[in-house]
Amino acid sequence: MSVVVLGVRHHSPACARVVADTIARLRPTYVLIEGPADFTDTLPELRRDHTLPIALFSHVRRGTHTRVSWTAFTEWSPEWVAVRAAAAVGAEVRFIDLPTWDSEIDSTAEEYGPVAADLPRRLGVDTMDAVWDHVVESCADALTTSEVIALLDEYFDTVRSGDDTVTVRERSMVSWIRAARDRAGVGTTVVICGGRHRPALLSELAAAPVSDGSWPTITPPDADLDVGHYLIPYSYRRIDLESPWWYERLWTTTSSAADVAAEAIVRDLRFAEHSVSTTDFIGFRTQIHGLAALRGHLTPTRLDILDAAASTLVDEALPSPLPWTRLDATGRWQTHPVIASCLNTMRGNRIGALDPATPAPGLVHHVDLLLEELDLSAGPVDLDLLDTGERRRSRTLHQLRILDVPGFDRLSGPTTGSEIATVERWSISDSDDRTSALTEAAALGHTLVDAAGAALETSLSAAASDVAALASVIFDAVLSGLDAISINAASTAVKSAGAAGDLAEVGVLLRTVVDLWRHDTMFDSRGSTVLAAIIDAAATRVVALARRTRSGSGGAEFPRLEALAALSDTMIHAGATLSDDPADELAMLARDSGAAVDIRGAALGTAWESTSPKNAASAVRSIPPDRLGDWLSGLFAVARERFLDAGSSAVVLDTVDSVVDGLTDQEFLIALPALRQSFEFFPPREREIIARRFAAPAAPPTRASDVGAIDEGTLLDARVDEALLRLGLQ
Repeated sequence: MSVVVLGVRHHSPACARVVADTIARLRPTYVLIEGPADFTDTLPELRRDHTLPIALFSHVRRGTHTRVSWTAFTEWSPEWVAVRAAAAVGAEVRFIDLPTWDSEIDSTAEEYGPVAADLPRRLGVDTMDAVWDHVVESCADALTTSEVIALLDEYFDTVRSGDDTVTVRERSMVSWIRAARDRAGVGTTVVICGGRHRPALLSELAAAPVSDGSWPTITPPDADLDVGHYLIPYSYRRIDLESPWWYERLWTTTSSAADVAAEAIVRDLRFAEHSVSTTDFIGFRTQIHGLAALRGHLTPTRLDILDAAASTLVDEALPSPLPWTRLDATGRWQTHPVIASCLNTMRGNRIGALDPATPAPGLVHHVDLLLEELDLSAGPVDLDLLDTGERRRSRTLHQLRILDVPGFDRLSGPTTGSEIATVERWSISDSDDRTSALTEAAALGHTLVDAAGAALETSLSAAASDVAALASVIFDAVLSGLDAISINAASTAVKSAGAAGDLAEVGVLLRTVVDLWRHDTMFDSRGSTVLAAIIDAAATRVVALARRTRSGSGGAEFPRLEALAALSDTMIHAGATLSDDPADELAMLARDSGAAVDIRGAALGTAWESTSPKNAASAVRSIPPDRLGDWLSGLFAVARERFLDAGSSAVVLDTVDSVVDGLTDQEFLIALPALRQSFEFFPPREREIIARRFAAPAAPPTRASDVGAIDEGTLLDARVDEALLRLGLQ
């Protein structure tokens, strides 16, 4: 009995009571707790006067790769209770798992063995959480500590039955337990571990030879690893546990926990304006205790309460199975409002707080200093992006936004590089979660720029071939300062653009980066090697995909025409960034009879100023009359602003007029919708200019019949417009 191994379930009130009573009764020399061995250094911080829940946040970073983990503590977490109880009896506490930087730390045995898979069916419940409450929490308050320990041992032996594997982590824990066992002149050692590990630890310990009692050596992390541990405030919303508020009640008011929960559920339902009468309340409470008695529970369980709520407080058919009966809660399920309110009450909204003297990572202090230096205090903030100082304040706020730090909300400002908006408006507010968010962000970097840059690189990698998402990330990068993304990130963007297969999506990317390049006054982006590389890759891909787009039966597709328009602007405003001039390829594409008609028009539009009248007229005549409108849509989408000023414009219009004059009535009706659509690119004033070129001099009507003819034509136009609108062709 020199070593007592207590298998526990994390966040279990029953296990927490067993731990507290065992340590108080045995007064051990050592209390060994499952947890990374390097957590032992954080014990002085854990013993401060915190308000739970809190979490021990850990990160291990090598280059741009970061692994993070959270170890949450509640008042009834067995590990937390063990730390407190050990201090009360003067026991030495050590964490005994592999250190956080060990590559095996994430390996583990299966949570449940083969025998456990059949337990829910045998016990008539739906999940293993329900099995635990049914077997342990429902009766633990009526048993002695020894009886609860025996029950826990049987439970954990059962759920891991049939699994004899021993993991690297378990062997590491045994090395610490053996050292404590074999140290000279020591008393009892109490081990607190996840119950699934207990069978393996006992079998390994029984076979372990006697040692000299020296503590195992912790292999230090590699020199290029950045390792950190910090306590952060946590909340019941974040804890990986169903209904933490309920288990808090079970910990503090075991005998009356169900009645307290019933009162809280009804109070919250009434506050949310759900009708719950006194009769409903009485029936609800009676049902809780009736279900508990029927199921053999000495103390009502979480499911007794929720099932009673569903049967007494919901008076209509439910659209989906009850959430607590599902193994997979990620499906498309509808939850009744009363059920949702009950679940929210049982989860709770408690937020922890750290002792003010608790150390925080440098990023927290760095941001505090930045906010003070830049006068970014709570309240509305308006920023002029044309001012250098204001732009620096904007970039700091965007870096905080990218890291999802709460309290920094952008209300308005440019959303694309071409948007004419030089003022940003932000709302800054104080948030209880700011310190937690910044502590977690410190895993990405020790300064705000480093952390935001690492977050952007992660987003760029996650975007992969989704170039629309890539464009959004790049815009964020520019808003936050181009130095926040690295050459590696640019390489990722270039590779993604080169692999993309959708012309319209690549066009979105190209439009984003070329507009950022052009509007350097506001974004300070001209000359960026990052943007230049992406512009070159995206422009090359637009040309390649445009050439692959062959003629079909469909009409003009404006998203892909936008890609050619972006390419045209690139050639005009950022031509120096292109490794190859695409003009020759676009000229061939404009003449390619097998290419999509709208693409051919757009390709010609990229070189409209240099297109001769003869070539322009020839291009018009090469297009089938029924596709002429689609060809014009491509031309106007790219060159509308330059069309009327170029010498070839008159020839194009005259040629189009000539082609239309030669159409039969049937051919004209087929070609008309696309022709009308193409001239929609022009604003009314420019359409009037075009119309005047072909209109005969207007003469005042001299006869009533002329006036009637005009009215009849107007009515006919109105009927045509109505018909087109009804058919979706307007």
